[in-house]
Amino acid sequence: MQVIDDVPAGQQTAVEAFVEHLTASFEFQGHSVVDRSHGDVDLLLMCGHIPDGPQPLHERIPERYPPLSATLRQRHQLRRTPRHVVAVVEVPERLSCLPHPEVVAAARTAMGRFGAAKVLFVTRGSAPRQVTEATLCTMEGGHPTEHRNVADRMRDRLVTAACATEVGEHYDIVRDALPTDAWQASPTPEAIASAGRRMGELGLLTAPVRVADFVSPQLADMYELYMGVRGYSEGMLFAYDPDLDCLMVTGSGSWDVDKRALTREQIVAVDPHLVNGQRLRVLAPHDTLPLQPSVETWEICALMEAVPKVRVSRDDAGRWRFDPNGERLVPMIRAGIHAHVGVTGSDDSVIETIEPDRQQFPYGFGCGTDLTMEVARTTITRSAAVHDPDDHRRFVRWPLLYHGEMAVELWKPGLRQESFTGLLDLYGTAVKYTPDDVPQPV
Repeated sequence: MQVIDDVPAGQQTAVEAFVEHLTASFEFQGHSVVDRSHGDVDLLLMCGHIPDGPQPLHERIPERYPPLSATLRQRHQLRRTPRHVVAVVEVPERLSCLPHPEVVAAARTAMGRFGAAKVLFVTRGSAPRQVTEATLCTMEGGHPTEHRNVADRMRDRLVTAACATEVGEHYDIVRDALPTDAWQASPTPEAIASAGRRMGELGLLTAPVRVADFVSPQLADMYELYMGVRGYSEGMLFAYDPDLDCLMVTGSGSWDVDKRALTREQIVAVDPHLVNGQRLRVLAPHDTLPLQPSVETWEICALMEAVPKVRVSRDDAGRWRFDPNGERLVPMIRAGIHAHVGVTGSDDSVIETIEPDRQQFPYGFGCGTDLTMEVARTTITRSAAVHDPDDHRRFVRWPLLYHGEMAVELWKPGLRQESFTGLLDLYGTAVKYTPDDVPQPV
C-alpha cells in the first residue's frame, strides 16, 4: 500500500489522524506500507481536500484538471497506476445519516473529480484529530460506514477490495459462432429487451450514468479520450437459450447501452462454460462483431455452472418448458435480473431469499470480480428451491451487499411461458423494493 498526501498544511487533522491509524493497522497485519514507489503497489491512498461550506457535499467537491490522481502520478513518477486508487477526504457530514441518493451523488462526483474508483469519507468529530465515522464508497453505489474500530475495519475492507481481481476484460470473441438464421429466429433477445423495458417502468433500472453528469465537459472529454470512459448503466438481464445452447446477456453499459431500451444488437450470446474457470467466450453471429458483455456475465456463468441440469422439451407452440423426460438438458436457471435496488420485504412462500454469508464473505465486492463469482457459486449452493426436489418455489433472490440484488427464475412446473414475466410480476407484489434506500449493513 502507498499513501500520497495532497492536503494543505495545517488542515484536515482528522484525516491525518485516520491515515496514521490506518497505516499502523496495515503494518500490524503484516502489509508493506510505503510513501514512495514506481506504481508497483496494490493499493494507493491519496488524501484530497474538500472545503467546508453551506452547500450540499457534492457541490463543494473541487475539480482540478487533470484530476488529482493524474497529478500525483506525475509528481511521484509512478510508471503505472496501481490497481486500486482510493481518495481519502475529510468532511463534517456524517454520511451514515444522509439519504442513499445523496451519498451516491457525492461519491460519484468525488470519484470523477479526484480520479479514483473509490472514495473514503472521514467524518471529523468535535475534538481535534477525532474521527466520528468513515464511509467507503464504491462505483456501483455501495457506501458502508464504520463507527467503531474504524481504522481496523476499513483496513479489512480495503484489503478485501485489493484482493478482488477484475475479470471484465477476460473474454475472447468466437467469430461466426452462430448461424445468421438461427440468431435471427431466436426469441430470447426480444424477451430480454421486453423485460428491460418493463424493469424501467418498474423502477428496477435507471437511466445510464454519464461521467459528464459529475464533472466539467473538459474533464469528461479527457476521460473519454485517454481512458475510453463515458459512463455506464446499472443492472443487467440474462436468459438461457435452449435453441442455441448458449447464455444471452445485455451488452456492457460502458458501450452506451440503455438497458431500458435494448435492441437485438445490444444482446450478447456467450458460452456459459468459462475457460479455466474465468475466461469467457463471446459467441458472435455470422458477420457481426458483438458488444462487450455486461460485467456481471462472469458471475452469471459461475451461477450456471453451479446449478443442477434439468430437462426441457417444446410445447405445442414450440416454446421450451420443463419436462423431466425432455429432449434437452439445460442449467436449472432459465433467466434472471441484477438490479441496484433495496428490498424491504419478500414473500418467502413465493420467492426464496438467500441471505448473505457474512462469515465467509463479510464485505461486499464490486461487480465483475473473481470474488463476486465465488460469492455467486457459494450462494446458489445454499438454495433450497434449487437443490430440494420437494421445494416447489420457482424463484430465488439474494441481496448483493451494499448495491442491489440478484433474482432468478427456475425451470420448474408452472413457470410462465415467457421468460421474465413471472419473475417481474413479483416486484411490487411479493417483493417490496425501493431504489432510494439500498441497505448498507456494517
